[in-house]
Amino acid sequence: MTKEKLGQLIDLRQEIKEIKKRIGSERTGNPSESNIELLARRLKLAADLEKEIMEYINTVTDSRIRRIMQYKYVDGYTWQRIANMMHYDKSYPEKAITRYINKHS
Repeated sequence: MTKEKLGQLIDLRQEIKEIKKRIGSERTGNPSESNIELLARRLKLAADLEKEIMEYINTVTDSRIRRIMQYKYVDGYTWQRIANMMHYDKSYPEKAITRYINKHS
């Protein structure tokens, strides 16, 4: 897992909502089966990647690292906010995640 891939989680969730909305409007408007199929494939890809990222976060056994990942990649907090919440120096959370990923990849 990479930080870049983890960082996609919030955008993936938004994309999933948007695709579902588009599929709904395709079905109520002038439905084009090929458009719905393409959107459904894109939805599956996004949902599979979202699941993969969440499963990865849930398998982290270090509570501190898992909490930082939750705050950053699931909740979308800034590194500064995470550091303040956890009473760390402003650069610690990002460095801790980088070290963890490098060590476990």
